[in-house]
Order: sequence, then C-alpha cells, then structure tokens
Amino acid sequence: MTASARPLLVAHRGYSAIYRENSPEAWRKAAEAGADVVEADVRFTADGVAVCCHDSDLSRLTGRPAAIAETDAAILATIEADGMPAAPTLEALFAELPADQAVLLDVKDEHPQAIDRLLAILATFASAPIFLGLHRIETLRRVRRHSGQPVVGLIDNSRNAGAFFEAGGDILRLWEADALPGVIETAAKRAHPIWVTTGHRDTGRRGGDFDADVLRRLAGEGAAAFLVNDPLAARAAISAISRSPT
Repeated sequence: MTASARPLLVAHRGYSAIYRENSPEAWRKAAEAGADVVEADVRFTADGVAVCCHDSDLSRLTGRPAAIAETDAAILATIEADGMPAAPTLEALFAELPADQAVLLDVKDEHPQAIDRLLAILATFASAPIFLGLHRIETLRRVRRHSGQPVVGLIDNSRNAGAFFEAGGDILRLWEADALPGVIETAAKRAHPIWVTTGHRDTGRRGGDFDADVLRRLAGEGAAAFLVNDPLAARAAISAISRSPT
C-alpha cells in the first residue's frame, strides 16, 4: 500500500477507546493522536442548541433519563458524566479542535428544520472540513438543495448505495460486516469511496473496535477510511502493511 493510498482514520466519538465518548477530552486527544477526522454525534435540545451525544437521552451516560430533544441546553449543561457535561455543545467541539481539523458529524436529528438549522451553524465554521453523516437519502436531497457540504452516507441498507450516489452523496459508510470481499473493490471501480465502521454487527466487538488483520485486509481492498475507537492503534496496524515482507 502506497503512502498516497493510506486510509484515513476517523476517531469514532473521539478517542473513545480511552476517553469518554463525545467529550472535549476525547476530541482533543483524537486530534493529538493524529486522527485525520474526528467524529461526533449531533442533536438539538428543546430550545434549539446543537449538542453532541450519541443516544437520544442520558440514561446510559449518567443514569438520568433526560431526553435531549425535550430538555433546554442550560439544564443539560448541568448534567455531568465523568466531571464534564454529558452532552457538550457543538460549539465546544469546534473550540476544542485545531481550526483545520476535519470533522464528521453523525446527524441524529434529520427533521427538515433541524437540518436547516445545522447548515446555518456550520456556515460559521467555514475553515474546518466538515463531513455530514446522514442516514436518509431524502435528507441528502434537502442538503444538496442548500449546500455543497460533503456527505457521508450512514444508510443502513447498502443496497441503497446507488440511489445515495445518484442523489449527490460523496462517500458511503459500510459496517465491517457488510464490507464483504469484493464490495469495496467494486465500489472503487465506480469512483465511490467507502468508509468502514469497524466492529458491531456480527463481529463480537463494540462499534469502533477493530481486529488488526481485518483492518489490514480492508485497507488492502481499498477502503478509503475507518471509523475506529483507537486511532493510534489503528494507525500502527495499518502501517504494518508497508513493513511486511513482499
């Protein structure tokens, strides 16, 4: 694998293998570890503030069933996990990272008004490369009417890949279990970049945890990026390809 073909590493919810997911520390440490892209989940509070949290409520992180969409931002800011806000603001994400750090936002709220609000917010962060992770093709079409923001398709059914790219999508994300032999190579021939989230479905690992041999195989097949919980370890695993005897 040549240096130019080196897959990007996307820090899944930040450097979440060591630091609390979607926390300022996880984002900062991911950037310091050399992650090419830092990923965060984004939702909106009851009063329209963008915050970063994977789940729709705070039960898993804090034991308190506060629903993000039903709680004002000022109240959410007082609910902590590991000594910091459980759902930090999107503004905090950009404040924590270097201005040129690429970011992937997994957009959890795809209501039209939420998408319009998010696009307006992102227009104020023009210096950073920002990828939008979208789950629905109709949302992609709405984004394309208003923005040229690069879009990563987080669609569940890979059979919708054709429709995703036809609607103007840029990159398709596959779960590791769906990245079967030949799938990535076929997509590459059509100039369709594939990012892979390691772990989760049918792997016996958490989403973002990886097996080094599988990572190297998928890199060799042409995966353009990996979403991983430990970007430093993933970089070492991929680098081992170039050190292997030919």
